[in-house]
Amino acid sequence: MWSFIKRLLAGPTPPEDPLRERVGFDDAGFTRSSELARALGQQEFWPWSDILEFGFRYTQAIYPDPWAGDYMEGLWFLRVPSDGGGLMAMEFDAAMLDVEHLPPALLHNMPGLDRGALRAGLAAAARGPRNFEEQGEWVGWRAAATPGPGPA
Repeated sequence: MWSFIKRLLAGPTPPEDPLRERVGFDDAGFTRSSELARALGQQEFWPWSDILEFGFRYTQAIYPDPWAGDYMEGLWFLRVPSDGGGLMAMEFDAAMLDVEHLPPALLHNMPGLDRGALRAGLAAAARGPRNFEEQGEWVGWRAAATPGPGPA
């Protein structure tokens, strides 16, 4: 009875947010999926052999908050080869992973992962969205033969 009343007062379940992104790590690689990415025909899967770096980035958000102005945001990133050559960063929200409980497939496929570096980046982000002084990038794992940016 109570669950019926609760459902009646809560109303219908809202539709899934088309911008909501899901990420996953399994034995095959990394998957990023969302309704928007599918609609745009964007790549959603990268095998482990394509993943060159994994880390945490704390930088100024691209779009300022309309009421509060500029702020900082923390994002996990994976670097993979891009179609045009070079590297592309796949970023996803800091809340999507817990450094203390990383997926087993990620740990297995990134031997020597430096959780200390990742914790340092998360600590900078934990100091708040106005902590502009500590912006940076903390790489927790890098593939043995990551290509460099090339000659200058």
